[in-house]
Amino acid sequence: MIIGAQGFTIRNFAQNEADLRVTAKKLHDIGFKTLQVSAFGDIDPHIIREICDENELKIIITHTNPQLLLENTEKVIENHRIFGCEHIGIGMMPQKYTGSLEGMRAFLSDYKTAADKIHDVGMKLHYHNHGFEYEQFGGKCLLDWMAEETDPEKWGFILDVYWTQFGGRSPARQIESLSGRIDVIHFKDMKMHGHEHRFAAVMDGNLDFDAILEACAETGIQYAMIEQDDCYDRDPFDELALSAKNLLNAGCRF
Repeated sequence: MIIGAQGFTIRNFAQNEADLRVTAKKLHDIGFKTLQVSAFGDIDPHIIREICDENELKIIITHTNPQLLLENTEKVIENHRIFGCEHIGIGMMPQKYTGSLEGMRAFLSDYKTAADKIHDVGMKLHYHNHGFEYEQFGGKCLLDWMAEETDPEKWGFILDVYWTQFGGRSPARQIESLSGRIDVIHFKDMKMHGHEHRFAAVMDGNLDFDAILEACAETGIQYAMIEQDDCYDRDPFDELALSAKNLLNAGCRF
């Protein structure tokens, strides 16, 4: 499995062109060859692509503004053509849809046209989970309902192993249940600080990454993007480097 950098981890260092140039060079120097564009500043897509090309970073997937996706799907598609990227991600359904099965269904209904348009041009829409998708309705978690009620050819899942664990489900079992629907997965770890859950570098926390990596191999997941929402022990680049080192030792590759 190829490991890459999730842009949300270094978002504070990617809010303008000058900072992004420095950041991309740092990612390149760590060894990364793939990237997820997420939470960057208002930087022209052509400039983002140019900077990534200069640093031998291939854009694999994004997190895209849900409102833009809904209101101007064609613009989103064009931006991804500029990026050279076929995978379009939604970081989270807008809050107005959360908290009920009816809300989730309204979300899927509202975004169906966008998913269809994206599929028609040979791209794919992907949904990234947090913890709230593990609330149960009618005896099943919201994420299970989403998987059942979406077309596998048009909707993928960017499974976040941290939030899956946080939601009370085994990440390895969740990977297996979504077999064939995950092209890109998010790797981050969880550690305890007193009674507080904290984000951690991969394999520097308590998640069962042996089981997670085995499930990824069995289901053929191609890319794992390393994400750490907040960093406590080191700066984001050092955390990314530690995660990468641990995953390389476990048999992954850049």
